[in-house]
Amino acid sequence: MFKIMNSIYLFLIIFVSFSILLVQSAPEDALVTNVPGFDGTLPSKHYAGYVTVDKNHGKKLYYYYVLSERNPSQDPVVLWLNGGPGCSSFDGFVYEHGPFNFEKTGSLPIKASSQSICMVSNIIYVDSPAGVGMSYSGNESDYTTMDTKTALDLHKFLLEWFKLYPEYLSNPFFIAGESYAGVYVPMLSYEVVKGLDAGDKPSLNFKGYMVGNGVADDVFDGNALVPFAHGMGLISDELYQEITTECNGNYHNSTNENCESKLQKVDQLLDGLNIYDILEPCYHGDNSSKIRLGTSESNLPESFRRLGETERPLPVRTRMFGRAWPFRAPVKAGYIPSWHELLNGAVVVLCTVKRVEIKVF
Repeated sequence: MFKIMNSIYLFLIIFVSFSILLVQSAPEDALVTNVPGFDGTLPSKHYAGYVTVDKNHGKKLYYYYVLSERNPSQDPVVLWLNGGPGCSSFDGFVYEHGPFNFEKTGSLPIKASSQSICMVSNIIYVDSPAGVGMSYSGNESDYTTMDTKTALDLHKFLLEWFKLYPEYLSNPFFIAGESYAGVYVPMLSYEVVKGLDAGDKPSLNFKGYMVGNGVADDVFDGNALVPFAHGMGLISDELYQEITTECNGNYHNSTNENCESKLQKVDQLLDGLNIYDILEPCYHGDNSSKIRLGTSESNLPESFRRLGETERPLPVRTRMFGRAWPFRAPVKAGYIPSWHELLNGAVVVLCTVKRVEIKVF
């Protein structure tokens, strides 16, 4: 696994370094004509470069722009943000929905993806805030930041970016992201809407935003873990009832010792699970090939070893679309009050939830 990661990161260093050599500031100079490791003609036009968001500090955000393979002059423009906070949006580019497939072995050549969202959308992958990925500042104080500043910088980025690419101003524009971008995306969207109301130029054709597996706030997210674990059959009805009684619905930073004791049992049962997909193995180097089933020495999590031994055979499979997550889960006010104000307007909001993920970052 580490060999694969190192190979991919080595590729990215070469790839980004190469693309930087090809760019200056204007789109005609930002064209990426060759990607190391990819043979043949690129699936669509690619551009890369920096946008200055603070001239005094020399703060610059790095972007990689992939045009739609279908109809770039008409297809939506989507700004993509990964979470963390502190994750490069190249995570999305490499692992999730970018234009290329990277082999599991980390070997070259890379190939064009047949399932990329770049097939139907123009995607801007941007590293944010400054200090993440290839984005940087000439003033080190900018590396200590906050979500409100990140939103302001990204709004500035968008205004400056569309000045470089004015031919896409009429395209439908969306903001999307996952995980901690559940904070970034609505806050940035709110700044965009305020800017439109204030008459900021250029005027963005903003249509809405999408959040996948988004962070809401610590309390809301923290209190969801126990009901989720029970709904997925990872903890017993008995333990769930005990926790409900002792914790009274407050599972996040409880000061009740009896509640904390029960929550520790939950932690023990969930230890070793793949927090991003509980139905998939958790890869720990070579150990992933040594999984032993049906024995007391199994290195699978206890909750998985007991599947089929409870009153609910294979509860993960049979109940995963039941109580795992309510379809109309309310979005509570935390440090993203912009959700409510945006929902009252004309902005289209899409929130997706992966039903097999324990935590989001």
